[in-house]
Amino acid sequence: MASTLSRPVRAVPQQKRASLRVQSFLDAAAAIVSEVGYEAMTMTAIAERSGAAIGALYRYFPDKLAVARTLLVRYAEETDEHWSSLIEEAPELSVIEIADRLVGMMANFTEEHPAYLPLINAPIKFQRDPAARQNLREHFASAFMAKNPGLSSERAQLVANVVVQIMKGMISLYAAMPKRDRAMVSAEYKQLLADYLKNVLE
Repeated sequence: MASTLSRPVRAVPQQKRASLRVQSFLDAAAAIVSEVGYEAMTMTAIAERSGAAIGALYRYFPDKLAVARTLLVRYAEETDEHWSSLIEEAPELSVIEIADRLVGMMANFTEEHPAYLPLINAPIKFQRDPAARQNLREHFASAFMAKNPGLSSERAQLVANVVVQIMKGMISLYAAMPKRDRAMVSAEYKQLLADYLKNVLE
């Protein structure tokens, strides 16, 4: 995807009250996206849902694209936290457990954040910070080397990239499938990851 604004919020809140106001706007936007999608979301609807004046919303966000980008940035940061906890445990887990945790974690995240998949599928130009992406891959590579000390750093980096791309593929397919079929998608990706990681890590 093409690049995006590094800081989509117009004014960065410095006080707790302002931070809570921004969070209320984001919560309102997420609820609307989950109900009607990104295209149907409007700035007026966000302000009304959050119980604020439209001018207060525009103080922090120039348009609904900036709101959506901010949500995506926050979702990305939250998923990184989930990955970090798994990476720390990976050396003690079996390959099947690693695959199960990876897929299960992503599936649970989409259920807990119903706006995530609609935003991923929306026509929004968004790209993670390159340093953040590289940091995630290096953490995965370190976990894989801890699991299999025979892996070279270069091979571990490649495996990390492959795993990240597999998870991206799962998210894309997950978003395109009816909700009733997503459990089957999860099962297929768990098997795919388990087979791949077993070949690499055992």
